[in-house]
Amino acid sequence: MNFRTTSFASSSQALRYSARYNANIIKFQKQISSGIRLERSSDDPIAFRQISSLSVRLQELNSEASTIDDSETKLNTSVSQLTQANTLLVRAKTLAQQGVQANSDSERTALAVEVEGILASLQNSTKTQVAGSFLYSGAKTDTEPYRFVDPQAAGGTLSVQYQGSTNNSRAYIGDAISVDTFWRADRIFADSDRGDAEIYGTTGAKIGQGTDSMVGRATLQVRHTLTSYAGTSGVAAGLGSVGGDTVLGSAGEHTLTIEDTSGTGDFGTVSLNGAAVIEWTSTDTNLRVVSNDGKEVFIDTSSISVGFSGTIDMTSEGTLSVDGGATTTAIDFSASQTIVDSTTGKQTHIDTRDIRSTGDDYLEFPRTSDVFQVLYELSQDLRGARDLSNTQLAESLDRRVGELDRLSDHVLEVLGEQAASLQTLGELDARVTDLQLETETRLSNLAATDIPATVLRLQNDQNLLEFTYAVTAQISSTNLLDFLR
Repeated sequence: MNFRTTSFASSSQALRYSARYNANIIKFQKQISSGIRLERSSDDPIAFRQISSLSVRLQELNSEASTIDDSETKLNTSVSQLTQANTLLVRAKTLAQQGVQANSDSERTALAVEVEGILASLQNSTKTQVAGSFLYSGAKTDTEPYRFVDPQAAGGTLSVQYQGSTNNSRAYIGDAISVDTFWRADRIFADSDRGDAEIYGTTGAKIGQGTDSMVGRATLQVRHTLTSYAGTSGVAAGLGSVGGDTVLGSAGEHTLTIEDTSGTGDFGTVSLNGAAVIEWTSTDTNLRVVSNDGKEVFIDTSSISVGFSGTIDMTSEGTLSVDGGATTTAIDFSASQTIVDSTTGKQTHIDTRDIRSTGDDYLEFPRTSDVFQVLYELSQDLRGARDLSNTQLAESLDRRVGELDRLSDHVLEVLGEQAASLQTLGELDARVTDLQLETETRLSNLAATDIPATVLRLQNDQNLLEFTYAVTAQISSTNLLDFLR
């Protein structure tokens, strides 16, 4: 049985092929102009899935690169600041050493002015910000790291209140790598290893037993309140005894020897702790008596017992204070007395058994002063704020040099850690850059148009379309006579 192809069937087939070739031509033209081979998953399901996975990976790599760049900016800023800080600390140490050799108050004052400039520079450096965030407040980046308050008690130290976070802020790169970026300032400019308290002075006070909480340094004020005399000699405390006596101690630690040479209680001699005798009369109500080591008492000899001669045990009471006299603690001459600073609530422990005279002793609490407090203390010593002797001043300045050495080393340790982090970030950056390039290349190979091959396909479909049009035109031009032949 023979089938005859109708003109309608031929036309329909020609239209179908023409539409296909036209669609391919449009698709190939679009691929060539846009450079993109795949627009829909149906264009190549396997390649499209690979492209989706690679696109996600490229986004992750771009995010890691951005985090690395941001972290490097923060750490580079910090390294610059800490390098400058260490330079300033080295200079401060030099100034302290020059202070030991200085020959006049004016020289030391000039040194103090420069130290105070260094202190101000370091205080300002802690306020450094990167992109509006404080660099040295740890994870609490919206808060200024420190609050500085001048001491309320004479001889005290600068109050430095850290206000940031107790944790560094970390940047996470990928799934397993993290780097500290915003550091806590108290981890950089202070040392957490507290040393044993020390005391310098001549009163006889020593460090007692117990856990101290005071920091920096303080002045221990040892003051006299009352002197009483045993026995029936008739000697009494003079009018200036309360504020003038410098002896302290329980009964028998100090003695007064009196002799009534008149036999009537009108005059005689007196000595303190076996020192050279001085004369007294019954008209003396505030006689100053001095021992060989400079201790003194003021006595009233207006009522000396007639004919009295002998040695009298004295009891001299006093008080202790570490807050400039705002609060006082009575001396009980025990192995350990707790003394509280009312301005801070912190405490220290003093062994008062050997206290024998009044005066100001100097308490220091090693490894509790941060950079700012040490510089403040150095400037105060150079200005003579504690009225130290030349020997005491030289010793104090030497201790400041030691503290500056220790704190400078600590800053350098942190600087080294940050430099190591920067090196790690640099290596990560190079690796991520390589991975980005590799991923972009693979994406390009999968998604980008192969221009030469696509041009050939376009040309081939254009030729087929022209052939289709030609054949269709030839078929359409056949007339009835041609058909009947």
